[in-house]
Amino acid sequence: MWITLSLLSLALPTAQATLAEPDLPSPLSLDRAEQIFLTHGLDLLIAEAQVAGAEGDLRAAHVVQNPIVNGDFLYGFAVNSSVPGNSFPAVPGWTVGLSDNAAIEDILAGKRGLRIDVASRALEAARHSRDDAQRTLLTQVRNAFTAALLAQQNLDFAVEVQKSYQQTRDLNQTRFDKGSISQVDLTRVVVAQLESLQQRDQAAAQLIQAKAALAFLLGSRSHTLGFALEGELSYRPMPRIDDIEPDDLAQLGLQHRPDLQAAVSSREQNGFAVAQAKRQVFPDISLQLSYSQQYITTEANGVVSPPTLTVGLQAPIPLFYQQQGEIRRAEANFLVAESQEQKARAQVISDVSQADASYRASRDMVRRMEGELLRNAKLSRDLEELLYRKGAASLLEFLDAQRTYIATNLEYRQDLQSYWNAVYQLEQATGIQLR
Repeated sequence: MWITLSLLSLALPTAQATLAEPDLPSPLSLDRAEQIFLTHGLDLLIAEAQVAGAEGDLRAAHVVQNPIVNGDFLYGFAVNSSVPGNSFPAVPGWTVGLSDNAAIEDILAGKRGLRIDVASRALEAARHSRDDAQRTLLTQVRNAFTAALLAQQNLDFAVEVQKSYQQTRDLNQTRFDKGSISQVDLTRVVVAQLESLQQRDQAAAQLIQAKAALAFLLGSRSHTLGFALEGELSYRPMPRIDDIEPDDLAQLGLQHRPDLQAAVSSREQNGFAVAQAKRQVFPDISLQLSYSQQYITTEANGVVSPPTLTVGLQAPIPLFYQQQGEIRRAEANFLVAESQEQKARAQVISDVSQADASYRASRDMVRRMEGELLRNAKLSRDLEELLYRKGAASLLEFLDAQRTYIATNLEYRQDLQSYWNAVYQLEQATGIQLR
């Protein structure tokens, strides 16, 4: 018992080290976040455990059946007619038997080989499923990091806007005190300044929420959200994507998508399972070998019976049932796996087409934003502010230009997030990194 406990105590530190909470550095970059996820992501650790289980199944499939040994001690009685009263002298003996437990037949009939094939394909499917989990979860990490960057930049912009409105409010308060503007104009500025405070607080809350979502994906189980983010949400061209045709992108997905590879392995596994179910109709034949010897004791002397060596076979007769149910189930599972493989192929084509369309649309929107929209919105706001401070423009004209500038900037950042999410989605759809 103490040996078992000591072995468990040796195994516990390893498990605890694997499940240790990650230390999130500050500042945290996207590359560092991906590295932390690959070593501490809880969902990825679950997928790794499933691979370890499939490895155990494969090891069990290689096992050769252990032989069976049996022994008997005989102690019977015999009638001795030469002795008055027909006494019963002792008749001791013993028997030893050995059976291969159908191990030889299991190998020669190919049952063991089929079990290994089934377990091998199951392990391949588990590994591809682990890779597929990594593919989809990495996209979630990247999207969460992008959302956190967007929230950080929105907060910075909200602070900038709030300061601008505060300056405008101070200016109009001075003008109102001098009687240059009406109460109505001052009230409009006060409302706009208070709305900017609302937007700033909302942006701060969104940043905390985005950091919490990112930390959860990285395996953090505490409230350590004080880390800063390294990087900037900005547009960067993707020539590797722009220079490739959509059909070629689809071919990349068919070649590299781990979920499709897992479906192929599952179909092969179920194909071997059909052959294994049919092979099980052949009975398990056990080879048996036994040796027996018996002693007969009389008053005159002891007589030893001749040793007896027995060789035999034991096998069930498949008379009433020939594995029809198991074969039918295996064939049905194969048809399901075959259909799932075709569905996975169609899913790859669909995912790549949707992601490519989203990428090209978001790319064009960002380019249009950076080309004219942002510049003209800022120029309009700056000119209206200058004219308003000089008294050549009305407050409503300035506030309208300011709102347009704010809305355009927020839309630009949303377009940037959509652009990077589309890039990551296209990488997820093809199964390879395209940046």
